[in-house]
Amino acid sequence: MEASKRPINTLFMLMSLDGKINSGDSDELDVDRDWCKIDGVKEGLHQYYEIEKTTDWYSLNTGRVMAKIGVNERIEKPAKMDCRFIIIDRKPHLNEKGIEYLCNWVDTLFLFTDQW
Repeated sequence: MEASKRPINTLFMLMSLDGKINSGDSDELDVDRDWCKIDGVKEGLHQYYEIEKTTDWYSLNTGRVMAKIGVNERIEKPAKMDCRFIIIDRKPHLNEKGIEYLCNWVDTLFLFTDQW
């Protein structure tokens, strides 16, 4: 088939608020850690992350996911990201260092919690 006649397809991966795409319902299976090792998936995974950055100004996530990716333990100052985060954290999973990291990382942070 000619390149000009091929359909243009865009793949979006949907994930739940707890950060799972479809690897399972436990922390033992982690998309960011595991999928980059799978031949046929790892080669195109960067496309998802690039598209994800351009779809919305706001990123909705949970404190659990932010803690899971290590924001509570990070000590380096992050490069500022042009994104606005909405974080829902009811346990809470984020500590003071994690919140400070997020404030330095994103353009705007909306943190919703009932635990403070």
